[in-house]
Amino acid sequence: MFKSIRWRFILIYFLLVFLSMSIVGIYIVDQLEDIQLEMNRKNMEERIKSILNSSDALKTKKWDESIDEIQENINSTQISYNENVYIILNDEKKTIIAGSAEDLIGQSAFNSTQINNYILTKSLDGNVEHIAPPDQLEGAENSENPSLYHMSYPVKSDGNIRGYIYLSNNVEYIYDTVNKSKEIMTQATMIALTLTIFLGLILSSSITAPIKELTIKAKQMSQGDFEQKVNVKSNDEIGQLGTMFNFLIDQLKKSMSSLQQEKSKMETTFKYMADGVLTVDTEGNIIHANPVAINLLSLTNEDEKYDDIVIKLKESMLLNNLKIKSYHGTEILEKNDETYNVDYAPFMNNKNEIGGVIIVFKNITEQYKIDKLQREFVANVSHELKTPITTIKSYAETLLDGALEEKQLAEDFLNVINSESDRMSRLVSDLLRLSRMDYEQTKWKKEKLNLGEMINQTAKKLSIQAKNKNITMHIKTISDDMNILFDRDGFEQIILNIAGNAIKYTSEQGNVWIDAYRENGNINISIMDDGIGIPKEDLARVFERFYRVDKARSRELGGTGLGLSIAKQIAEAHDSTLSINSELNKGTEIIITIPEFK
Repeated sequence: MFKSIRWRFILIYFLLVFLSMSIVGIYIVDQLEDIQLEMNRKNMEERIKSILNSSDALKTKKWDESIDEIQENINSTQISYNENVYIILNDEKKTIIAGSAEDLIGQSAFNSTQINNYILTKSLDGNVEHIAPPDQLEGAENSENPSLYHMSYPVKSDGNIRGYIYLSNNVEYIYDTVNKSKEIMTQATMIALTLTIFLGLILSSSITAPIKELTIKAKQMSQGDFEQKVNVKSNDEIGQLGTMFNFLIDQLKKSMSSLQQEKSKMETTFKYMADGVLTVDTEGNIIHANPVAINLLSLTNEDEKYDDIVIKLKESMLLNNLKIKSYHGTEILEKNDETYNVDYAPFMNNKNEIGGVIIVFKNITEQYKIDKLQREFVANVSHELKTPITTIKSYAETLLDGALEEKQLAEDFLNVINSESDRMSRLVSDLLRLSRMDYEQTKWKKEKLNLGEMINQTAKKLSIQAKNKNITMHIKTISDDMNILFDRDGFEQIILNIAGNAIKYTSEQGNVWIDAYRENGNINISIMDDGIGIPKEDLARVFERFYRVDKARSRELGGTGLGLSIAKQIAEAHDSTLSINSELNKGTEIIITIPEFK
């Protein structure tokens, strides 16, 4: 029950009032008793002085010679029913010579139970002594009536004590009054405590009811219901607490809304980002994995351990190995013919300690291939340039060593040098053209071209080359209404490169066919030969720069390995495509697909 702040408040309030009333009551009763006893002492002293002043025998005469007169004076004095007066002679026995109790006259005061020997003895030195009933237990064990207040008053003459006026009175009325006061204080305390409990219940309810409401609302909030508001009924501290609670809810709703938006953004980002993201704690448990990471690592169960998954891929990526590197680093991972750049870094928990590691898998397959192609391209260019340069240098050195003297030999050497120079010039020109197209620096002058005219004009330029090899060119009649939107030089370059290759790689007395036809809103230009053909494994790479199926023969025929690459880039710049069909030793067909212009 006392776990409730309400009952603890009532208990504390009850104890506070109880202790306060008890302390106040004890203090008041104690002071009342002391005041009553002090007033009684003063009255007794005044009473004794009155008796002394009213009797000349007591004041001026010798007491042992005036016993009857003294007794007569005592008898004439009005003595209250609750007091007794004794006149005690200062002799050796301290004889009672007069008093209100005549049956004690003639006896020794020390032998009387009505007289407190303790204060009588103390008064022998000439001082007025008195004793209240509470103190009599210490000095008057033989007292018959503990409710009597005793006073011994020495009477002096010429510095000598004549005797003692001894007065005792019953102060039981004082203790009756004190006891009655105690009863009153007890009743008042009980009434006060009853009111305290009643008022405490009301007051504690006014305090705990809003707190209880706050507790209920807070519990509902902890269960995810943030649509809670408390009723503010006052402007005191409790009311201010309720106001702040409502303000807190409003701010919390805003914060939760912002957090939810950020969470949604992050989840969407992780879900649709191209890179794989994996979050692992320091125990090796997988906390989060986006779809890319799930697919890459073939995760099927959220309870799978990180080490159990990564051990199949790369041992250096085990968690302990990452820990040795302070969870910072980069790895290269290859899986399913794809290359991934793996970056990892730690994240902190709420104690600002390392809580785990975030691992990002970035697919760099294309970049890796491009880098590889770039390296191959540089090597090929170096090789292609080195061969003619070496030839030119060696023939030039031979001429310088004396071959100039032989006219025919010198002329042959110079023809070789000229041919190799032309070859280098073609190579550099092709490279510059590819470079300009790569960086989109080539300005194409697109215009309406009649397909039949363009093919016939270009074929004439190849006729001498074909005639030199006794190759027959079959150009089918092309409809006059076939038009394309193309750069004139660019189109001519495509036909020259493809048809030139067909003639170049076709044996003597072979055939080359050029045809054009409509298909699906496009115009297809087919250039076909019955030459040496291309192996199937090389078909996918024939449009790569410097790629040759038979490198030795290509160089022998003067090719640079860039013709088809240039043709493909020109076609793509005009929204056109190239496709190839070939069979080894049977021939090759390349189809140029161009949108028809109407």
